[in-house]
Amino acid sequence: MSNPYRSLPYRPFAELLDLSGKTAVVTGGSSGIGFAISRRLAEAGANVLIGSLAPEHSEQLMAAGHTVAFEVTDVRRPQDIQRLADTAVQRFGGLDIWINNAGIYPLKAIDDIDAAFWDDLNAINTRAVFLGAQAAQRQMRKQKSGGAIVNLSSICGHRPMTNHCTYDTSKGAVLAMTRSMAKDLSAFNIRVNSVSPGLTATPGNLDPELLEQHRQNNVLDNIALGRAAEPWEIADAVLYLVSPLSSYVTGTDLLVDGGWLLHGS
Repeated sequence: MSNPYRSLPYRPFAELLDLSGKTAVVTGGSSGIGFAISRRLAEAGANVLIGSLAPEHSEQLMAAGHTVAFEVTDVRRPQDIQRLADTAVQRFGGLDIWINNAGIYPLKAIDDIDAAFWDDLNAINTRAVFLGAQAAQRQMRKQKSGGAIVNLSSICGHRPMTNHCTYDTSKGAVLAMTRSMAKDLSAFNIRVNSVSPGLTATPGNLDPELLEQHRQNNVLDNIALGRAAEPWEIADAVLYLVSPLSSYVTGTDLLVDGGWLLHGS
């Protein structure tokens, strides 16, 4: 039986957020929260491969001198997800970090949800998360050097909101998937965690229809800190979960909601 008390070498503080030499993939990483994550990982020294439908802001990172590449990716297509993993290895020599960030947030009342709407949302918000993590762990296991996978869930995976049935279901599934994968992959030193953002100041959240939904659900009024998150605050949580700072953390969900879930209803 292996010794459960084996110790790891102490790491100096300067190394705890250093991702130099690591390669990270970020789906949906060219805008919104995804771009903030891509930027934070690049600033920490990682090689970053962004997989999105359009480059959008990713070129800013290249212009700033970071080691960043872009690959056109539709996460609804399994072959695109596998190609993203293969490209990371071809361009940077390996794969150490995978961020399942790509997602959509359309809202419909229960009577307005048809099979096509359900299938499309879950293809992006749930199935692509599994396929991305599956592709990542295959490469990480092949390398035998461990790795970190972070899945983006939501406060909606913890508490339902009006007209959110399909979205809430997809994000709740991500929470369960994260725990299950963390259990299965721990033997290979692959840590799997999730982040559940609250209301975040992205362009999408400024959509008038969505703002009305937030008003009806008293989202802003119930945030303990009294404001929406900045995208970089979500990115900081992701950085923690892929860095040596969280070397003993797996199978957990990190709420970044400004205290919204402290409210009772």
